Amino acid sequence: MNCCIDCFRDSHIRGIIEMQGQIGNCDFCSSKVVAVYNIDNVPNSISGMMISLLQSYSVSDHAGAKPLKIALRDDWDIFNAGVELILALTKKLCETAYPYGSDIFTRNVIISQLTDNDFLQEFGVVRGYTWAEFSDSIKHINRYHNSMFNSDAFASVLSVVAKTYPVGSRFYRARISVDKSGFSKDKMGVPPQDRRSGGRANPEGIGVLYLSSDVKTIVNEVRASAFDYITIGEFQNTHEITVVNLSGVSKISPFLYAGEFEQFAANRRVFQEIAAELAKPLRRSDSLLEYLPTQYIAGFIKSENYDGVEYASTLRPGGYNLAIFDENLFNCVDVKTVEVSEILYKTQPELED
Repeated sequence: MNCCIDCFRDSHIRGIIEMQGQIGNCDFCSSKVVAVYNIDNVPNSISGMMISLLQSYSVSDHAGAKPLKIALRDDWDIFNAGVELILALTKKLCETAYPYGSDIFTRNVIISQLTDNDFLQEFGVVRGYTWAEFSDSIKHINRYHNSMFNSDAFASVLSVVAKTYPVGSRFYRARISVDKSGFSKDKMGVPPQDRRSGGRANPEGIGVLYLSSDVKTIVNEVRASAFDYITIGEFQNTHEITVVNLSGVSKISPFLYAGEFEQFAANRRVFQEIAAELAKPLRRSDSLLEYLPTQYIAGFIKSENYDGVEYASTLRPGGYNLAIFDENLFNCVDVKTVEVSEILYKTQPELED
């Protein structure tokens, strides 16, 4: 019986299926002529991983317990399917350890450690609090040495989401210019010390080089008005750099945490919220206090000797941004100045003509 690469979203499982090199038809999602994996041959890698994952769940009457097919959908990002296919595929993959009539398939389940305050205090990045509660504490109670933040738990995840760029990787930075003459290359870096305002990844006065992955993303990120002139600088790194890709947390395979599924589950949502907070544009009406929680997180990442933070652009889907802690790691190698000829505004909900 074959499952296929289209059944899964998990990068680790997809890699296993792809490496096997078999092409065929899927018996679960009905995809045709795709990379497939025969799961009748047991033991096999995918079955072993899924059995280990199921062992982190226990049958429970707790208010937060759910049917397994719902829990697997909500707790992870493993499957590329609806809940019924998730259940059918999981039953087949785990049949050597869990017969079809097992309670885990028929009753509600939960990862019990996620309801254990002692476990969350020890392994939770914000020690069982929500990101909103942590943010409020940073803004209004203690923003320098906050006891809610679990530095050991946070640091243990960073190496898994670390990303390295070779020398000569290209990124872009933009500045709004008063005229079409624009700025020279030496004016495209971090502002002077007395003009460094606070940002998502830097407190006021501390320089961070904000870059984007491509020119279209940086044009959106600079948020110019119609008919403004924008100077776009192309930057290249002079040394290999390693950054923390916080936007990649939701795409990380839990199977990289073999034996530590519970710890990963305890922090996955918080990391997603941190990534979303970093990417969120600040409205003009927002207080600068809104920057403080992500400044705290970025400061810790810097203290762990990473070169920067990478996060998704919410202003251009598919683009991403870098906040580089040391601007001397990059050189501006070229500039060009363009004029914004048109801006398209969209609202939610959409307005009628």
